[in-house]
Amino acid sequence: MCGIAGLFSRAPRRHEPLLSSASAMVRAIRHRGPDGEGIWTDPRGHTALGHARLAIIDVTETGKQPMISRDGNFVLTLNGEIYNYVELRRELLQAGLKLRGTSDTEVLLEAMAHWGIESTLARSRGMFAMAVWDIERQCLWLARDRVGKKPLYFYDHADTFMFASEIKGLLAAPDVQVTISQQSLSDYLSLGFILGSDTIYREISEVRPGTLIKVGIGLQTRQESVYWRFPAQTARILAPEEIQEETEKRLSDAVRLRLRADVPVGVFLSGGIDSGLITAFAATQSREPIHSFTVAFSTSTFDESRLARLVAQRYATIHHEIYLNPDLEELLPKVVRTYDEPFADPSALPTYAISGEAAKRVKVVLNGEGADELFGGYRRVFAMRWLAKIDHLLRKFPPNTLRSIADALPRPRGFRSAYSFLHRFARAAQADSATRYLLWSSDGFDHDEKQRLGLIGAKDSTRPTAQALRDCLASYKTLPALSEFMAFDFLVGMADCLLPKIDMATMAHGLEGRSPFLDQEVVEWAAGIDKSALLAGWKTKPVLRAIASRHLPSAVTRAPKRGFEIPLVQWMKHDLHAMAHDICASRDSILFDLFDRREVLAVLNRQVLMDDERWAKRMWTLLMLAYWGRCAHEDRLHCA
Repeated sequence: MCGIAGLFSRAPRRHEPLLSSASAMVRAIRHRGPDGEGIWTDPRGHTALGHARLAIIDVTETGKQPMISRDGNFVLTLNGEIYNYVELRRELLQAGLKLRGTSDTEVLLEAMAHWGIESTLARSRGMFAMAVWDIERQCLWLARDRVGKKPLYFYDHADTFMFASEIKGLLAAPDVQVTISQQSLSDYLSLGFILGSDTIYREISEVRPGTLIKVGIGLQTRQESVYWRFPAQTARILAPEEIQEETEKRLSDAVRLRLRADVPVGVFLSGGIDSGLITAFAATQSREPIHSFTVAFSTSTFDESRLARLVAQRYATIHHEIYLNPDLEELLPKVVRTYDEPFADPSALPTYAISGEAAKRVKVVLNGEGADELFGGYRRVFAMRWLAKIDHLLRKFPPNTLRSIADALPRPRGFRSAYSFLHRFARAAQADSATRYLLWSSDGFDHDEKQRLGLIGAKDSTRPTAQALRDCLASYKTLPALSEFMAFDFLVGMADCLLPKIDMATMAHGLEGRSPFLDQEVVEWAAGIDKSALLAGWKTKPVLRAIASRHLPSAVTRAPKRGFEIPLVQWMKHDLHAMAHDICASRDSILFDLFDRREVLAVLNRQVLMDDERWAKRMWTLLMLAYWGRCAHEDRLHCA
């Protein structure tokens, strides 16, 4: 795991400015790779590749990057890990190739020289973002892993193309100018994160998962191609026992591959079955005791440390409990600067905090990300099943009848009550799939609220967030309703929110996060299971629960699902209330530059009840945006 950055210029540049730009970009992301830095510049003056190294596999000098292939034609800078590098290395040696070291980077590089870039990507199992310069053809390739575990951003303007693992790497280049995207602001207010290839800046984009980008001499514009798509349309019907057996086999193998490291490995352990299974498989396959890390809260509603402790005791892990009672005013600016753009998932705070503690003891942590999206871990998926059973009745009502009734009733203040569930269900029951997903998965600002803020005007070209969601699945035609809904979770909720959260929080501390559930073999297997078998019964993740019953304490397998939650209402009404008001309502607040001042103040000054979680979420969304604006200004970023 590392950080990469670099640039391509169609017009040749002198060595000094080329090196200076690349060096500035790498310095901005050096936290991702504290074990060393390297820069390679093209003698012809077209390209510079940079690398900040976090040494995990082959920590010797032979693993340093950027790395040049034995034939002298390819130069590679890589962020990530190729988990099946041992098997690929064996194939290359059998083909007669000679390798200098034992790193996965060298295996990947020589594989591309031997088999070609696209063929090598098809053979590789891992998480990665990479840049490869082809000296002979004078072209630069960027590639990102299949599901987007490792980030990669680019800036394409005039004759210059730049890339970096984080946005701050691009902003460090001297000739990058940016402006805020109204579309991204709109999506952020609704979802708490930014969708697809968009970023908060109009001029900066993200390479999408499973995508190749090519630029070079002789190419007037960049070329993009997709080498892997989430297989949302496949469906195989098998007996429950077969599904459980194959799922356990593939997940156990994915854990085995992710234990490959020349440094200590740990696991993020909550009280749930996802991380519990990862811990079980890791502990039984590791030659050394593994470290486990749990966030504990003083409030019992949010605390799962007791359940995590049961798993840790069963598998004799070296267990660490991190109590999250931090100085929030000190922690917030660190978290905001970590994410480079507005990001309102409150669980980013405990993720950042636990990553900092874990990094003191290990360099690699395994996690349970992806299980909910692949195996039906959200209540909204079961709402879709229920909807399918009564769809014939709903067709007898005029459109939006149920939403009109729900809108006439008081809005629920919490998320977990039966009233909240039924209210959400009614508001979206007669909507299209994208609108339904938006209403069932988000508690952000709706269209009318954004209009009152002044973000969306009559002449504004910003598309509704529901349409932006539809665009994310534009390449999937006529998916069954339930498959489409779960595809939203995988391609949007996970790719654009959960994976950036875990990557940025861990890498801020030079810690590598690995996600066994997102192994290619697990993903393609789970996506291909018929949804009626995958979601049998009325409990979330029945397949994983059945497997967990053989490996985890019954108290864990029988516990209701909880997300990685924080006491947000408590924070916004008490712990952070004064600070939030000061930042959001300060004279130089970015909120007043972006929105109607009176409406912002109306939201901030609203009197609320203690359990109004939707108010707290919207306040948090504004606070994260305002704090981002303040940090951006302090860091002298171009915010307007």
